[in-house]
Amino acid sequence: MRFSGCIIILMIVFCGGLQAASFGLTVNDCGISFGNSPFLNGIRINAVDRYVENVNGINITLWTPRDNPDFEMNGLAIGLVAPEFNHLNGLAVGGVAVACDDIAGIAIGGLGVAGDRAAGIAIGGLGVGGSDFRGIVAGGLGVGGNQVSGLMVGGLGAGADRIKGIAIAGLGAGADEINGVAIAGLGAGADEINGVAIAGLGAGADRLKGLAIGGLAAGAGTVSGVLIGGLAVGAEYIDGIAIGGIGVGGKHVGWLSIGGMAIVGKRIDGISIAGLGIEGYRLKGFKIAPYCRARRQMVGVSIGLLNIARKLKGLQIGVLNYAGNNPAPFKLLPLFNYHN
Repeated sequence: MRFSGCIIILMIVFCGGLQAASFGLTVNDCGISFGNSPFLNGIRINAVDRYVENVNGINITLWTPRDNPDFEMNGLAIGLVAPEFNHLNGLAVGGVAVACDDIAGIAIGGLGVAGDRAAGIAIGGLGVGGSDFRGIVAGGLGVGGNQVSGLMVGGLGAGADRIKGIAIAGLGAGADEINGVAIAGLGAGADEINGVAIAGLGAGADRLKGLAIGGLAAGAGTVSGVLIGGLAVGAEYIDGIAIGGIGVGGKHVGWLSIGGMAIVGKRIDGISIAGLGIEGYRLKGFKIAPYCRARRQMVGVSIGLLNIARKLKGLQIGVLNYAGNNPAPFKLLPLFNYHN
C-alpha cells in the first residue's frame, strides 16, 4: 500500500502539471501545493509549469515549462531543466538554462541565461544573452546584449551595442559604443570608445575619446584621447597622446606622440619624440629624434643629429641641419640653422 500510494502521488504530480490540476495543503492559495496551481503563496512543486500566474515563495519545476507568458515569480525558483518566467524577483536556478523577460535578482543557468532585461546577476555556464543588463553578467564562453550597465564577463567573448560599465573577455570584447572599461585577452574594439579599452594584442576604435591600450598595437580612425601600443600605434587623425613601442603613424599626428623608433605621418604637430626618426610632409611644433625630416615644411624647433626641411620656419639644432629655403651657402649648416 505504501508503494502504491507513492506511485499514485507521483502520477498526480506529473499529471497535474500537464492537465492544470493540483492538490496540497493550501488555504486561500497559501501553503504547499503539488501540481500546476496557477497561484500560490508558499511551496509549489510541479512537473511542467503551464499558464502559471503568480508564485510567492518556492517553486520547483521538474521539466521544461510551457506557455507561461504572465508568470511572475517572487522568491526561489528551481528548475531541473529550464524554468521560464515573465518576471523574476528573487533567485532562479536552472539545470540547463533560465529564461525570463524581466530579471530583478539572480538567475543561474547550467548552460545559459536568456532575458530581455536583467537588473541583478545573470550567470550562464556557457553564455548569457539579452537586451538590457544592469548589474553583473557572466558567461563561461560568451556574453551578449544590446546594452550593458554594470559588469560583463565572458570566458571567450563579450559584446554589446552599448557598454556602460566593465566588459571583460578572455579573447575579445566589442561594442558599438564603450562608455566604460573593456578588457580582453586578445582584442578589444568599438565604433566609439569614451572610456578605456585594454587588450593583450590589439585595441581599436573608429573614434577614441578615452584610453586604448594594445599589447601589440592600437589603432583608431580619430583619436581625442590616449592611444598606446606595445609595438605600434596608428590612426587617421590623432589629437591627443599616441605612444608606440616601435612607432606611431597617421595622416595627422598631433599634441604628443612618442615612438620607440619612428613617427611617420603626413602632418605631425605638437611634441614628438622618436628613438630613430621623425618624417612627414609637414612638421610643426617641437621635435626630438636623431633623424628629423620635413618633406615640405618644418615650423618650430627640431633637435637631432640630422635635421632636414625643404622649407624651414623656425630653428634646427643638430650635427647637420638643412633648410632648403635658405640661400647658399646657408642651406646646410653644422650645429644649428634658422629661417624666419
